[in-house]
Amino acid sequence: MILDIGVRDELLSRLNEEQQQYLTEVLSRGRRTVFANEMARQKGYSIPEGIDVEQIELLLDEWIYTGYIDAGQVSPDLRCECGRPLRYQHQVQHKTTGERKFFGIDHLKEHLTIDASVVSAIKKGFDAIDYELDELLVKLSNDWAADPELLQVAQLPDDVVDHMNLKLPLLDKQVKKLRAIRAAELTAAWRRNERQAGLPEPAFKPEKTTVVEKSESYDLFAWQEEAEEPEAEPPLIELDYALQSRVRTYLRNGVGSARVICEMLIEEHQASDRRFLTGKPKLYPSVCVYIESLDAVKIESISPEDRSYSLTKPI
Repeated sequence: MILDIGVRDELLSRLNEEQQQYLTEVLSRGRRTVFANEMARQKGYSIPEGIDVEQIELLLDEWIYTGYIDAGQVSPDLRCECGRPLRYQHQVQHKTTGERKFFGIDHLKEHLTIDASVVSAIKKGFDAIDYELDELLVKLSNDWAADPELLQVAQLPDDVVDHMNLKLPLLDKQVKKLRAIRAAELTAAWRRNERQAGLPEPAFKPEKTTVVEKSESYDLFAWQEEAEEPEAEPPLIELDYALQSRVRTYLRNGVGSARVICEMLIEEHQASDRRFLTGKPKLYPSVCVYIESLDAVKIESISPEDRSYSLTKPI
């Protein structure tokens, strides 16, 4: 549900300054991520969830979202490009020209001349962020508390730690993530105990999970769907030598996402744009293997959709 504006304002007023500041930053970053994702998809990029917005914006050469202002009420001091007074003013900047625009969300299409489908997707994304804010506020007013067992995992996600430190309730999606982590850890512990006891592996096939305990246990090729037709070529092809130097340049420039690097190679250097059914570029495994062959590279994170890297020394 979406709360009435007056109810939302009243619930927000109950938060302390630190809580309000945190939520403002989270909301702004969430809208920035939604905007960047949809603008990237408009250009034909296949961007999975979870990639840092700074990485996505490297793919864009037009508008990026820079923030919004909440005046608390409709104010003549806060206006849309068309001159209409606003309460919520969204702000974007053109990466190439530096031009800045200010508008109400209902006039997004008119002022940025982007497809109606993209505008609709951005609005839906913004609504989803508002829904999560309302979910949090309602839970807070009802004194919601997380099941203590859910928090008994090896390492809590950063966003969960932030909520716990600020005494904010968890969102449903955070609870779902914790349940998946908890289930994966319990399954792994059960398997260890079974092996130590010398019992045979179970005959059933366990369900797939997207939770990774640690990078060493994750199979680089596990993301290939069983439904895909077998490839006529070998499963892994060495990255073309001409592209290797481009990859090193991207890493030096702070591009850490393997998915983003693949998209940039396709867009800027005519790398193969063949893709798996999921939209993931077929050069992805070659890019990952090449990056991880470099001594100066550290793996920051791994998921079924992407790998993130940083440099430990110049290359």
